[in-house]
This record gives sequence, C-alpha cells and structure tokens, in this order.
Amino acid sequence: MLYVAFPYADAYSQLGIGSVGTLIAHHLRLANPTAPISLVFRNAAAFSKKRFRKDGVNRPTLKVARIEGDTVVTEGFDVDVAMSGKIPALVEAAEKDGLDFVNAGGPIDSLIVCTKTHSTADAIGGLHSRLNPSSVITLLQNGMGVYDELCSKFWPDPVTRPNFVLGTTTHGVTTAGETGSVLHMSPPGQGAIKWGVVPDPRKQIDFEAWLWGRPVRDMSSLTPPESPALPLRAPPDGTGTENLGATLEALLSMTQLSPSLLPMPALYNELLIKLAVNAAINPLTAILGGGYLNNGSLHRSAPGHRLTQQVTKETSQVLMAYMHSLSAPRAAPADTVRLFSYESLLHHVKAVVAATKENISSMANDVKNGRMTEVEYINGYLANLGHRLGVPTPVNRMLVQQVKFKAQVGGLGGTVYPDVRQTIREKEEEALEVRRLSLEERKVSLQERAMLLKEERSAETKRAKREWKRTVRRNATIARNLRAAEVEAAVRGGADPKEMLDASEVSEIITVGAVEVKG
Repeated sequence: MLYVAFPYADAYSQLGIGSVGTLIAHHLRLANPTAPISLVFRNAAAFSKKRFRKDGVNRPTLKVARIEGDTVVTEGFDVDVAMSGKIPALVEAAEKDGLDFVNAGGPIDSLIVCTKTHSTADAIGGLHSRLNPSSVITLLQNGMGVYDELCSKFWPDPVTRPNFVLGTTTHGVTTAGETGSVLHMSPPGQGAIKWGVVPDPRKQIDFEAWLWGRPVRDMSSLTPPESPALPLRAPPDGTGTENLGATLEALLSMTQLSPSLLPMPALYNELLIKLAVNAAINPLTAILGGGYLNNGSLHRSAPGHRLTQQVTKETSQVLMAYMHSLSAPRAAPADTVRLFSYESLLHHVKAVVAATKENISSMANDVKNGRMTEVEYINGYLANLGHRLGVPTPVNRMLVQQVKFKAQVGGLGGTVYPDVRQTIREKEEEALEVRRLSLEERKVSLQERAMLLKEERSAETKRAKREWKRTVRRNATIARNLRAAEVEAAVRGGADPKEMLDASEVSEIITVGAVEVKG
C-alpha cells in the first residue's frame, strides 16, 4: 500500500473572508506555513482601502482571538479578485501601492468557498474561466442547494465539471469589529469540521475506495468509518486527482479545528441535520428580535419552545419523505428514519440552542444590517423540497417571506421600523446606565462602609486610651495609699517619719498619678 505526502497545489484560493472564511484561511496558514494561499476579493477596492494592511505590514494579515483571551495573527497571504473584469484595476492598484503579493489571473487549482450562499454563483461566475476539470472547489457554507446551482449554471456537462468537496462545521465564530479579525467562540476541544467528497462526475474513479482503501458506500451512514489518516494514499490516475488529494491533505491538516473526512452519504446526513437546526433557529431569531435576539432567547419561554417545535415538526416531515424517496421502492432504513424523526431533530435543535445560547445567528445579523440573507437556501430549500415531494410546508414558506420582509424594511436603512430600532437602542443604553448607576451605588456604599469602619476604629482607640488613663490613675492612687499606710504603721511603732519618707517623696507619691496621666 503506497502513501504519499502530497505536494502543495499550485495555490489555494480562499473566496469569502467573513467570519468562517477568516477562521479557515487562518488555520490553513497555521497548518501549512509555506503553502501559497490567496485571499480572493470581489474587487480591487476591497483591499486597496488598506483595511487588511495595518502597522506598516504591506501584506494581508488575519487575526483570530479565542474566548479565553489568546489571539493569534497569521500573514503571508496573496491577493486575488473574483471578478475577471476587475483584474486590470487590481493590478493597477497593486502597482500604485507598491504591492508585490498580488496573484491575479491564471488557472485555479483549489478554491475554498466560504461566501454567503446567495453570493456564491455571482462570485464563481467571475472565476469560471479560471476553473477547469482538474480544479477542486470546496464549499463550506450554511444552507443547501449551492452545489446543484453551480453545476446547473456553469457545468451542466459532468465531463467539464471540477471536483467538489462539501463541508459543515459546528465551530462558533463571529466578527471582532474589523475586517480579517474574528472571535472564535468555541472553547478548545469543542467544535468540528466534517468534509465529504462528491462522487467523480466522470464516473471513472471511486474516490471513497481510494481514500479508505475499500468500498464504504454500502456501509451504514450512521456508523461511518474513521477518517483516513494522514498522509493519504497515493491518488489513482484521473482528472484532477492530484489536486483533490492535495486539497484534502490541506483540509485535514487543520487539526486545531478537529477536521474529519466522511463518506458522502454520512456527510449528507450531517448537512441535512444542520439544515434542520438552522431552519428552526436562524429565521426565528431574525424575525422576533430584529437582529438583537440571541439563540438562547428562543427557549426562555413556552411560546419560543412551541415555535421551534412547529418548524422542526414540518422540517422532519419533509426530510422523512425525502429519505423514503431516496430508498424507493424500498422503505428507508429504520436507523435513517429515527435520525430524521421529529424527536431526534428537536433534540439537535435544543442542544444547539443550549450550546450557542449567547450567540446571535448570522441571519439575525444580516437582518439587523438590512442585508440579503441565506433564508432561500435554508427554509426556502426545505419549502422547495417539500413541494417536489408533495409535502405541505406553510411554516417554512411563511418564514422565508417574513425574513425577507424584515431584512428589507426592518434592518438598518429601513423605513417601517426605525422607531423600533431606536427603542431597542435606547433600552440597551438604559440597561447600561442602570448597570453603571448600580456600580456607582455599590462604590458609594463601599466608601461609606470604609468611613464607618474608620470611625469605629477611631472611637475604639479613644476608648482604649481613656481606659488606660483610668488604669494609671487607679494604680497611682493604690500606690499612694499603700505607701501612706506603710508610713503610718511605722510611725505608730515609734519610727521617725523623717527617716521613713522625706518631703520630696511624699510630693512624688501624691503627684505621680497626675504626672503619668499628663505624660
């Protein structure tokens, strides 16, 4: 059995530098420090504004911070653009700024796509002429349907189609206020990325038999084989297999993100489960909270529970019908039926709500900012699938329209809900002010307590001093009385008082208490 360490593809190109895209490009660089990696922008203006070049570094840098406070910066990225018509502008801007890291034009060996689903087709359109059957396209996005859309629009002929890798992730990541900087919300050891290779479009090679060394397609998708270990087996001869092998090596090398490779049926189940979870959480948080509602809010009340249950129930009906259609004329396997049952999907939804309770979904953020959302590729995908299978989907169809409406008129720049947005901001500011006042009151209370303690200590010191003075006077009086009694007894016995005590001693005895008190 032959194993090889794949050489790098001529270049890895990363399309989409949002939250997930930044995380992937960052870890791809960490795991492959000398590999050529290009960040692909939509046009030259995205980098000519120098949003990625800070502190005198004339090259794009990415920054990922963990919730524990550790921050890691990666650099050494090239720059490319997705719109072929913008390449001259890119080169011109590069020459003007004296940049030497521009990689515009030329064929693309491996393209990793992390753009929003609704932007993918347009972005790929600008790169279409640079992609060929030997290229590899990796899709890591929310929702489903992009792969089918790209094949239908750009590569209806399987012979000319690039190889595809699909992925899904459970890592939580959000922007950190500036382009190329994100906050990785998942604690170390939590979160994972799962990859799967779409079968050879030319039907010449069994990719999974190559990767696992044996046929795995007929194995249960619920108990997939372990991910192949690195280095991978030598690829068979075929179109694009070397690029595919190099891409999979790179994707599986990002060990800090816990990557794994699954047979495509198992990965497809993972994609459908994530679709069901997103279909319940994302649109509800977007609609109900106007972009300010975190995921955990959905399960803080009985109505929130009932809403997620309604969406999940309809989603289960669609996916169960889909599983039966794939197995027809036989019934779907019992374990698959259980996987997509209402109870199973609801369990997944509840688990994700609990695990991401402080997160605000990407769809909610898009609605807040008046941007186009991915709802057509999530709830819209389920609605279209239900229509094809004859399963009614009124809940998902309504959610699609509500999210679109909210994004168009309720987000920033909208005209219907500016007062609502202003009220939300005022409430947030009011909550912050209440918090500030509470802290001020606590501070004043602590200061008052400190003053009280100081006064109590001062009073105790004064009491102790007075008691000490009384003790001195009392002891002096006792001493004088004892001395006087001693002298008196001696005189009665016939002693000469002058011999017993002279005048100065008498005076000292009489005044000693006063002297000590004054001292």
